[in-house]
Amino acid sequence: MKDSPEIVGIFLCERILQDVFRPDSVTLVNVHNSIGSHAFPTLVPVLYAFAQLRGFKKVFSYKFNIIDPKGTVIAASAPGNVEPGADPTFLLKVVSAFPALVFEGAGNYAITLEIDGSVMGEVPFKVEQLAQPEPAAV
Repeated sequence: MKDSPEIVGIFLCERILQDVFRPDSVTLVNVHNSIGSHAFPTLVPVLYAFAQLRGFKKVFSYKFNIIDPKGTVIAASAPGNVEPGADPTFLLKVVSAFPALVFEGAGNYAITLEIDGSVMGEVPFKVEQLAQPEPAAV
């Protein structure tokens, strides 16, 4: 048995929908790994972090962090616990939301996934400075 679950994938999106009749069935809406803004600081109303993990036979905790270009944690999700499923080949799903997320400037950020207190994976998240729009001619 492995010491921790294996990360299959980490995704960032604007919304997650869960099927009422099949709770294991989810839809990720507007999956992305970057944003652009004309001015900073900039507010992102909500960003969801979603990961699938290959089965594991013990209870484990998880937490997502958002890391700025200097390596500082600017946001952390509340820790969650995952109960193992009966079938260890079954993919487990973990989700966290980051409401009212503020990015102070452009740069290369990272979203990390900690399992039992250790960073097990990460995905890049690019925050770009957009050019100011030209004023409309009248």
